[in-house]
Amino acid sequence: VCRGGGSFWRFCAMSSPQPMLDMMKGVTSLLVLSLLMVNMFRGAGSALWWNRYMVYPMTYVVAMQLGRGEHLLPSLAVGTLLRYIVNLLFTILSKLDWFAEPRRINRANPPADQHERELDWDGPVILSPVAFVLVDAVTPLLREETVVPLSWWGILVMFLGHYLITEPIYYAFHRILHLPNVYKASHSHHHASTVTEAISGTSHPMAETFGYLANFSFPFLLPAWLGVFSYGLVPIYFVFFDVLNCVGHCNFEAIPPWMQLGPMKYFVYTSSYHSLHHTKYKFNYCLFCPIWDYLGGTVHPTTNDLHGQVLNQAQRKLEAVFLAHGHGLHSMLHLPWFSPYLATHQHEVRWWMIALQPFNFVWALCCRYLFDTTCIQRYQFRGTECATWCLPVTAHFYFMRSHREAIFEMILKAVRDADDAGVRYLGLAHLNKAEWINHGGCDIVSRLEEHRKIRVVHGNTLTAATVWQALRQYTEPQDEVVFAGSTSKIGRALCILLARRGNIVHMITGCQERFEKIRADAGEEAGKKLVRMKTYEEGKGRRHWVIGKQMSDESIKELIPPGSLIVDFAVPHVPQEVATAYRYVNGAALNYSRRDTDLTFCHDVPNTMPACLAATIIHAREDRGEHEVGEIEVEDVEGWWDRAVKNGFSLSCIEPNQAGRCIAPSAGGSGSDSGKAEAGVRAKLA
Repeated sequence: VCRGGGSFWRFCAMSSPQPMLDMMKGVTSLLVLSLLMVNMFRGAGSALWWNRYMVYPMTYVVAMQLGRGEHLLPSLAVGTLLRYIVNLLFTILSKLDWFAEPRRINRANPPADQHERELDWDGPVILSPVAFVLVDAVTPLLREETVVPLSWWGILVMFLGHYLITEPIYYAFHRILHLPNVYKASHSHHHASTVTEAISGTSHPMAETFGYLANFSFPFLLPAWLGVFSYGLVPIYFVFFDVLNCVGHCNFEAIPPWMQLGPMKYFVYTSSYHSLHHTKYKFNYCLFCPIWDYLGGTVHPTTNDLHGQVLNQAQRKLEAVFLAHGHGLHSMLHLPWFSPYLATHQHEVRWWMIALQPFNFVWALCCRYLFDTTCIQRYQFRGTECATWCLPVTAHFYFMRSHREAIFEMILKAVRDADDAGVRYLGLAHLNKAEWINHGGCDIVSRLEEHRKIRVVHGNTLTAATVWQALRQYTEPQDEVVFAGSTSKIGRALCILLARRGNIVHMITGCQERFEKIRADAGEEAGKKLVRMKTYEEGKGRRHWVIGKQMSDESIKELIPPGSLIVDFAVPHVPQEVATAYRYVNGAALNYSRRDTDLTFCHDVPNTMPACLAATIIHAREDRGEHEVGEIEVEDVEGWWDRAVKNGFSLSCIEPNQAGRCIAPSAGGSGSDSGKAEAGVRAKLA
């Protein structure tokens, strides 16, 4: 046994504590890595979703414990970083209106839920290093001693592996994925994105992703088999693959006409080529090399014509532009070219943004001094072409006297640029119409040259109309109303309307002169209904509040009893976690049907539209040729609500139910659905 029992002695060696412990560590690490990999495909709604990025450190741990693949990690790290950079660059280019709009393929915005579904886009990026480590663990092909310096021969063999092995296998595999049962079980996830984003190309379910990883290994395995594999091939192929993958999904034509001349069209696909696959489904199956579609007879007949049409199309003419501005520093991260997903969500500070605040501060300074107004998103509303432009200025600059004149000139330039572009109406967001900036737009109109045809809209009348509609629905003339922000343009109009209706209005203001002016404007009888309060505390315990000036969460909870009515048009608004304790109406935001528009950018409150933006769209749709600046005409308020309803807008209401959850009209419903939801809320309040 001692002389010939090699197996016995190996067993004895394995039975010693340290080897057994090392083996258990390796098995445990592999198990944890496997669980993390499976978790990656549970969807963004999973509470453990962000644990997917733990695959990176666990891949390192497994490589160290197995003693395999660790020599590949530096090149994999470089290649992975380059992949993120490539995808980010294509995302930026696809969202830069001046670059992408002239060559846009599908002129509609992807729905917001697509951005959430495609958060899994970097699954193959995360799993590629795992694949390399596992290949090195089970085969000798990628062992450190077989790696050679980078050479042109190695690069040539890598591309031969791609075009001669990966491309035909992908074509066949892709045809199989479109078989009805397979498509329904897996590939429909990818094809749910009809209007693709740059990152859409790598958003796939788990089994499909593993199949792709296996196929895309041949450009590395062939050089390794022929003894010419080098570390440099990893980042080269990663960048090559992701550039072409983004080209096919970025929704703008990235391939110039000369690259489709002669036989080149058989070996280089175009952006419009693959876009047709997402709209026609049973055509244009190839990965990057169309020759396989030509051989298989699956090229769509409009392929060549579409490429030329996209490159020669006329730019869309805008009818309405909404001029927005930045909020806090964190709002810089909510721009669509940084994250299309965050751009569809409310601007708020997330935990991971805190570490980026120094970068955001520097970036905010660069934007303020170096950049011009830019287009955030184009969209249509019931056929009216609209866009949101953004002044590259965050909110804190507006409150600094030294910047006000410069900001006014930037706004004026944006108005002139819009007029030069043929825009008929330009709406002003919150601070862009501030009294200390341009007196509610009056100074802009006075500075416009006579030949300018554009009309400037502050949209405050519709905001007042929205608040007034909420007060008419949820209060009676005998109710007393406490009003914060009562001396603003909107507050003045509402206080007069309430007083004329018969409500006693407790106006919280420190300015006696402004109070007396509003009281006089209300008329002798109605003026008696206006009562001045000097402090918020004087309104404590009252159950009907209009908040037009920011109140702290603590003040709201202390002064306003739970279940009371709050109609809010302040910016920023009452947070939802506070609002759910009250009967709450956001008077500065309106619900709309998602069938009416492809707007996905979140201006303020998710699934709603700012009332001032809605007013700009209504102006453009009705085209009365009027400016809307300065003080609000009280007599126009009620008519504006009728115009809003006619154009498909409705109130945004929240109330607490017995479980403490929110009930709100669906932003995605039709106008009639929203009306039914409002009726239901009114019935519950009654």
